Amino acid sequence: MNLHSVTFRCSAAQHERLEQALLHHKITRTEFILHALENFLDFAEQEEIKKLDLFELVEQVDAGAEGPRFEEQA
Repeated sequence: MNLHSVTFRCSAAQHERLEQALLHHKITRTEFILHALENFLDFAEQEEIKKLDLFELVEQVDAGAEGPRFEEQA
């Protein structure tokens, strides 16, 4: 398996949600991010979702999320 590192920036609000999720689920940051990425890719690879532009994609993700909207955390 050829592993790659992924680095990203997030807002303070997003970082706090990540830290809380790690404590709640008792998993590592890597496990959490891998799980989130797999879920997002499963969502994004649906035929009807592939047709959306970036703004429509964000709206669809927000519509299905339990937490705060993306614009509230960015």
